[in-house]
Amino acid sequence: MNEQQVGRFFDSLSQDYTAVIERCFPRYREMLWALLDYLPSDKPFNSIVELGSGTGNLSVLIARAFPRATIRFVDLSGDSLNVCRSRLGHHDRFTFEERDFRELSYEANSVDLVVSSIAVHHLTSTEKQQLFSRINGWLSPNGVFSFADQFRGATDAIYARHMHHWRELSSAAGSSGEEWNMWMMHQREHDHHDPLVDQLGWLAEAGFSQVDCVWRYLLWAVVQGSKQ
Repeated sequence: MNEQQVGRFFDSLSQDYTAVIERCFPRYREMLWALLDYLPSDKPFNSIVELGSGTGNLSVLIARAFPRATIRFVDLSGDSLNVCRSRLGHHDRFTFEERDFRELSYEANSVDLVVSSIAVHHLTSTEKQQLFSRINGWLSPNGVFSFADQFRGATDAIYARHMHHWRELSSAAGSSGEEWNMWMMHQREHDHHDPLVDQLGWLAEAGFSQVDCVWRYLLWAVVQGSKQ
């Protein structure tokens, strides 16, 4: 699945994404809460970048938590970004960028916080490592990168159990077989789940310190690191 196909997939979900993702993963809101709750309270976040803002579920929370920060919202789907913009309103401190993560470039030491929710797994292993390195370059000293995403288990057996329990959870929340198959088709064609332990190591190699998994349920987790 190429860049245009990915954008069209999320364009098609732009009006219903929140309801769909909450059926798909009922602990979605808890995961977003964890991402915010574990951000260091003693650091000023004046310049923020959100990678994969989608329809704005995390965006709204970040904007509310940091009312004086300038925030760049980045997404590949123009339709999703329009929904995000309509939810946040027009403010001078907000910038909306329809761009691919792999093409992003910001000035060194210009960003205090980078956040992301269910987006980094769209990149290959190599692309993740490259992105982590670039994010570290964008961040100011003591800046923070925190992202919520899907991660592969350390073994195929663990990953298979994660997927089994996830489907049970999704079905109990009202997700239909058709809806589940839609997500699985997208996952097979486009997603790249790398083990959590590997990604923690890649963050350390990219120059991050205090790297940790601060929340986890099955293949879903929140990871955070600070620039040394």
